[in-house]
Amino acid sequence: MRENRGIVRGAALLLGGVIAVTALAGCTARKPENLEAQVAEDPAVSSVEEAADGGYEITLDDSIAPADLAEVAGRLGDLAESVTDDDVVLRLRAAAWQWTLAGDDDDVTDLAQAVGELAGVDGILQGKVWSDGGALGIEAVAEAGVDPAAVITPLAAAAAAGPIDDGVRLKVSDVHERSSVETQDPAELKPALETIAVAAAAGAIQKYTLEDDSLTLRMRTAEGAQAVAPEVDALAAELPLDVDLSSGIMTAPQLQDDLAARLSAILTPIEGVVGASIDTHGPKALHLSVTTTDAETAATAQQALLASADLQAFNSLQLFVLQQDEPGTLITAKTMSDEGYVSNFDRALGLAETDGVRSVALGPLELDVVLDHGADAAKVAPAVKAAALRDQEAEIFGSTSWGPVTDRTLFSFTVLGKLHQNVVKVSAGTPDGDVQGFIDAWNDAPGL
Repeated sequence: MRENRGIVRGAALLLGGVIAVTALAGCTARKPENLEAQVAEDPAVSSVEEAADGGYEITLDDSIAPADLAEVAGRLGDLAESVTDDDVVLRLRAAAWQWTLAGDDDDVTDLAQAVGELAGVDGILQGKVWSDGGALGIEAVAEAGVDPAAVITPLAAAAAAGPIDDGVRLKVSDVHERSSVETQDPAELKPALETIAVAAAAGAIQKYTLEDDSLTLRMRTAEGAQAVAPEVDALAAELPLDVDLSSGIMTAPQLQDDLAARLSAILTPIEGVVGASIDTHGPKALHLSVTTTDAETAATAQQALLASADLQAFNSLQLFVLQQDEPGTLITAKTMSDEGYVSNFDRALGLAETDGVRSVALGPLELDVVLDHGADAAKVAPAVKAAALRDQEAEIFGSTSWGPVTDRTLFSFTVLGKLHQNVVKVSAGTPDGDVQGFIDAWNDAPGL
């Protein structure tokens, strides 16, 4: 995705590292053309897709029992070795958990057994597991509504029950990456986890970050911070943690504290506003961002801000609407003050509601659209054109069955009333028919 394009996007979680596995080499090089087809024939495999890096993402059937994962992993690894001499990466997913076949037979078996233990832990949306120097690495996202602190202990217990027993490196984030726990010693963090639970009972938590040596806890309101202060002070006295307790939904430069306080008073009572920030663009220009859980809340926050004279202090307003049940944003819309802070959100919302669209990022000069897995770009083209402005830089991205793909563009082009093959840049591997189908659908749609 292009750099410095004016839109600040919500980040999606980057789970763990990927370890490549190299198939055993023979005397005569064998190519992997038939590997995907042969993997797909395995009765344990639900689907297989070639990834952008040439590896294969293999989803196992939901009927596969956790105890059988080691056998399945070994069988697929043996299959790869029998088919190709090329370097090949096989990534497996069983329910919420993803891992990579790597190392010798014992390594493959041990990691699959570890995944089998983790599969019994409830509340995990997606996770990645790997082995690093004998330690088990786990990085996971909790399901919507599940506190990361609530699943650390069950995950640690599951990890300890598996065969990889030389320590654990464990990180869990909430579905929107606002709060997280990261540790190599879960047992020592028990008092801190209990303190987070007390804080949640005392008032709404804005966000927290807990690590082995620090806890940063931000409550939504000052009253909530005051209520939990005694417990936080007691924790700091009990554990060698650097503890930082604060409050408020908005972050801002110190020079903008008064402005931030007034806007916080407007936004904090709106349920579903989960964050806001004031940023400086250049020596004078101010930029306001507001993050919400849904489009209706974003519209409510927008109208409340439009009624405030303080909004006129900003050069631009950007609204983020979070995905409901997965990491990342559904809508990112930035509108400049001279456009009334409104138009791009309304256009982005209409596009995001189109069948086949996974997410939209729309700014004054750019339009990015991520499509659902398997969506027909030609069917989405009229809605994209309706949301676009002439001379914007547009990019259309695809998705895999495992999530959005934002590192490889299907199409990129400068928005014009009519498109032609020579003005649309296409990523390698995109079928020619898909390109022409998109162009034809664009050109047949009403003009800009």
